[in-house]
Amino acid sequence: MPAALKNGRSVNLRLLQSDDGARLAALYAAVPAADRRFYCPHPLDCAHALENAALAGDPCRIVLAAVTPAGEFAGYAWVRWKDVNTATGNFGICVRPDYQGSGAGRALMERLFDMVREAGPPRVRLTVQKANARAVALYQKLGFRLVEERQRHAIPALGLPAEPEYVMERASR
Repeated sequence: MPAALKNGRSVNLRLLQSDDGARLAALYAAVPAADRRFYCPHPLDCAHALENAALAGDPCRIVLAAVTPAGEFAGYAWVRWKDVNTATGNFGICVRPDYQGSGAGRALMERLFDMVREAGPPRVRLTVQKANARAVALYQKLGFRLVEERQRHAIPALGLPAEPEYVMERASR
């Protein structure tokens, strides 16, 4: 599904495929070191990218990629849940720095939540660092509401200190 962005560029929104591991790893590699804290506790490495791509057909997750005309990932977003009886799924998104602010994240989220409405859990939840004000504002515009403010524990293995974060959620149906 094509999506026109604010800056005149476009991306194609499509489901993640099992052979997308290298594209996903390249997206992870494009995230600046200073921003990696916004994506934890998930390591942004090649092994994790290959693992995520291998799970592309999992019936308890919907993963969308925003693909540039050159075939690179401008971003991806996902909702995953435990099983068909799960009331709340978990959401995550990653947008390449040169596509942030272009509308790529919003396009991914709008399409993803259309799909979740049809085949996912009734609620979606996320965590976001309080310092990531742009993400918090986007989530609120797309219907997420703050349900908890807490301190994220330090993750020494990733070199991440404790940090304030929000838990946000929205209805998906």
